[in-house]
Amino acid sequence: MKQLLLSSWLLISGQLLLAQDVGYVKEIIDSLCAPRYHGRGYVEEGDVKAANFLKRQCQTLGLTPINGEYLQGFELGVNTFPGAMELSINGEQLETGEDYIIEPRSLGQEGSFKAFNLKKRHCKSKEKLFKLAQKEKVNNAVVVLDAQEEDIAYQSFIARIYENPLNAKAYIVKTDKKLTWSVGRSMLGTTVFQVEADRLKKKVKRVELDVDQVWKSNHRSFNVMAQIPGKKNRTIIYTAHYDHLGRMGADTYIPGASDNASGTAMLLDLARNYKDNPPEYNVVFLWFGGEEAGLVGSKYFVDHSPIELQDIDFLINLDLMADAGTGITAVNGKIFTDAFERLVQLNEEVGQLSKVNPRGSAANSDHYPFYEKGVPSFFIYTMGEYKHYHDIHDRPENITMTNYEQVFELIMTFADAMARE
Repeated sequence: MKQLLLSSWLLISGQLLLAQDVGYVKEIIDSLCAPRYHGRGYVEEGDVKAANFLKRQCQTLGLTPINGEYLQGFELGVNTFPGAMELSINGEQLETGEDYIIEPRSLGQEGSFKAFNLKKRHCKSKEKLFKLAQKEKVNNAVVVLDAQEEDIAYQSFIARIYENPLNAKAYIVKTDKKLTWSVGRSMLGTTVFQVEADRLKKKVKRVELDVDQVWKSNHRSFNVMAQIPGKKNRTIIYTAHYDHLGRMGADTYIPGASDNASGTAMLLDLARNYKDNPPEYNVVFLWFGGEEAGLVGSKYFVDHSPIELQDIDFLINLDLMADAGTGITAVNGKIFTDAFERLVQLNEEVGQLSKVNPRGSAANSDHYPFYEKGVPSFFIYTMGEYKHYHDIHDRPENITMTNYEQVFELIMTFADAMARE
């Protein structure tokens, strides 16, 4: 078996070693993270513009559309921040994304308010909190809380602020944890900020805020679809999400270089290689929108699939591909154990990556809707020193693409092995 696997790898790698192109991948990542795509989110149709960019790349590469279409549309509701995004504390304006983030479901509002600094003594009983909620000085204030406070009752109250229990104008949560943003699929009745603890060393006395917020109830986004038809009735699918978090105000966006411009670009690089070296089996490439909003695009695709799901031999979802310095992880590796053993064995034969780690089932990327329908699938992501995730520093200039060549060759070799079984 080992000899067979090695022979298979040598056959393919002879074509691949000079075929993968890190320079091309970096160019695609740079393009996807450019300001004109607005973080590939829902402000200024950033996701739609990115989908059309990918469509053009597929056409340039000569990939075949699926059922005559490169794009598959779907709709979702999403909260957005297209304009003003300002927060000042005690007269000092904070830097969006660096010093603070807004809770993505927040309501927009503008004004200057006194601060009410909530202490743990205020949270000793429901009666105390109820009385606070009746006080005008609290209702007209921005309530400031400290997430570093270890008191259980205090922490329980912090968990409830999204319900606006004090009927306050807004809430500020002082935190020493990394600022990690996301997408809002619903709306709060208030405005909530997380602020770096280092920026709140003095008592907060006054807060000025200006937040422009727009709820989009029927935002239309797209999946991008392409294929290279083969002669044999075997099908390998590669997937990646191209969308990201978009803009946190007109002047700040989250580029998403690792998450997931890296996986998006890798799919195009794979497509170039397959186009130059056509396989005997069918290869399908799917780029999903709406992943950051809750796997919306991939769920829609599975429910309206132009491909017979039972005909898929294996699906490989690529996300967070920017740094494989310490290897890769395969979600579902503990589920599809034979396939995972094949992946590990191929890696051992060629001495590529230092570690190939298995995980169980997880609904954490676009493989999952397919997995729920019984499609054999891995979600593969890289492991390394790169830690920027859902923040303003996930930029092209910060990613390393360490061991990209090794990951590329291993994944393509694995796909070929699964199609030949």
